[in-house]
Amino acid sequence: MRLEHGTIGAVQRRRPLALLLAAGAALVAALALGLRPRRVEVVGESMLPALRPGDRLLLLRLPVRPGSVVAVTDPRDPDRTLLKRVAAGPGGAAEAAGGGRMEAGGGYLVLGDNPRASTDSGDFGPVPARLLRGRAVYRYAPTDRRGPI
Repeated sequence: MRLEHGTIGAVQRRRPLALLLAAGAALVAALALGLRPRRVEVVGESMLPALRPGDRLLLLRLPVRPGSVVAVTDPRDPDRTLLKRVAAGPGGAAEAAGGGRMEAGGGYLVLGDNPRASTDSGDFGPVPARLLRGRAVYRYAPTDRRGPI
């Protein structure tokens, strides 16, 4: 290895390899545990600024909590999958984008980070757990944005 800028250069060059190895280890562990990893690509702007159109994510069937980014089947269109952030779990509540309060009841309130471009629980209400498809755990592309979610 050639060091162009001292030790800092060496650390910076190894970081992508370390991230790649960590992602690979996470994928192997997920497969071994039967967590059924899935890959999805972000379409639309409902999760800006955290997720951008074209970002590619790894999803795992893991427990979710408020703050988790999840893939959820659209309750109004079973052929459509949405990426949203969990605002509240069963028994919880969250503030609606237009003001007021939404109750999760026995389901999950899922909201987009960009309310002006989002179809979410503000439109269709709480989502039952059976419609949650997985939790986003890692962005693997584009490479300059690679890392945990």
